[in-house]
Amino acid sequence: MKRYYYMDILTILATIAVVFLHTSEYAFSNQTGDSHWIIAVILQVTFIWAVPIFFMMSGAHLLDYRERYDTVTFFKKRMTKVFVPFIFWSFVWYILNPFIFHQPTDYHIGQFIDAVMHNSIQPIFWFFYFVIGFYISAPLSAKITNKADKTLALYLLAVNMIFVNILSYYYEVRLQTDNFFLHGIQIGAAGGVGFFVVGWYLKNTVLHKWQKNILYVAALASVAIMIALTIYLSIKRGKFAREVYDIWGLFGFILSIGVFEFAKSHLATYQPSPKVQLALQKVASTSLGVYVIHEFFIYFAERKLHIADSSLKHMFILPIIVWLASTALVLIIHKIPLLNKIVWIK
Repeated sequence: MKRYYYMDILTILATIAVVFLHTSEYAFSNQTGDSHWIIAVILQVTFIWAVPIFFMMSGAHLLDYRERYDTVTFFKKRMTKVFVPFIFWSFVWYILNPFIFHQPTDYHIGQFIDAVMHNSIQPIFWFFYFVIGFYISAPLSAKITNKADKTLALYLLAVNMIFVNILSYYYEVRLQTDNFFLHGIQIGAAGGVGFFVVGWYLKNTVLHKWQKNILYVAALASVAIMIALTIYLSIKRGKFAREVYDIWGLFGFILSIGVFEFAKSHLATYQPSPKVQLALQKVASTSLGVYVIHEFFIYFAERKLHIADSSLKHMFILPIIVWLASTALVLIIHKIPLLNKIVWIK
């Protein structure tokens, strides 16, 4: 199977971006008169493409899985690589949360199962629910994505963009009840299907130069619009307008595909030396591990080192240290056969 090194690079950059998102959550406060709050908002919007890039690469890698193996093998490979880590790390966070947040301990299996079903153990694990859902639906989605005829894939993307990225986003920004069409149209407008399919589409499509230029301009404009609108609405409403830079919204979608296409366009033919290849593969392979453990380091910095989340140190220096520490720890874990199976992802 051909290895696309631009995807390794995107994986590494997206992992770093995730850490920057979680160290700039001062944006979620209502301190709209603080210049550090504005910086936090800019960081949040700038790196909002992080998780969508993971979704897009999953689609790019896996929607043509039938070219390599059958569906049973597909499920065995993907579920052991994601479902097992999901349950294991959910259990780890479930055990440690009372100590981290100084809550009374009251463990029992029913509570754990309920917490897993409602994603109340570790909020950032919402990522797993969408990825696992994608794997379950992949045998059907893979029938839509056809390299010889991309009509159905484009149709699905059009439906997703109209009903999720535009209509649903419009009502969300207006703080209104979502449109009922979104709930009625399930195939093309369910979950993150748009990101998975557009990742496959971009991987297998060469855009014209003028198309790329329009996409890049639209992506940059999307960043500016999301920053300006988030700040404006937050000040006007007196509370943080998180919904403006929603990844399911039009601007978040355009920014994400712009980042993916830019990397592909400039690095598709990149062929690093054997040593660099190995380094890229190793660091990229830490992505899931870093995702599930980096919050431990952030909590430690905030509670033990007393680094205020409103400080520039927390927003610019801490994420680099956390990413390096998390990556180093995961690489060590990869050396341990049993533990390797719960943090590894390709």
